[in-house]
Amino acid sequence: MQVLTEKEELERLRGSESLLHLLIDSLPAFVSYIDSDQRYVFANALYAAFFQRKLSEIIGRSVKEVLGDEVYETVRTHIQAALNGLRQNYQYELPHLGKTRIIRALYVPHIEKGKVKGLFILGIDLTNGNGNGKTT
Repeated sequence: MQVLTEKEELERLRGSESLLHLLIDSLPAFVSYIDSDQRYVFANALYAAFFQRKLSEIIGRSVKEVLGDEVYETVRTHIQAALNGLRQNYQYELPHLGKTRIIRALYVPHIEKGKVKGLFILGIDLTNGNGNGKTT
């Protein structure tokens, strides 16, 4: 069995992280992760594009800051439930660029040692029956 040096292990981890980012950015779904303080830790490219923001304008900011008051109020109770450990799977209408989008959302609590650390947010744009996450 080959033992990796620290440098080799770090390079392996960076390669794995890069591959994971590529995979998540290729998904036809909005993907993000927020911590227990409702601050973004991660968002994929489609998530950023949908909300017309750069990733640098999302990461570290609160959900309410990124989504705005109206959208936040639509999803707030589901976020709270997920942060209480309850998986959420629901559909809602989202005002977006002067149109109404139909979004299917899945919030998956990230639980470690019995404590909710945050939640994974997965969403698909069902508007016009496209279901591919792309806005039309």
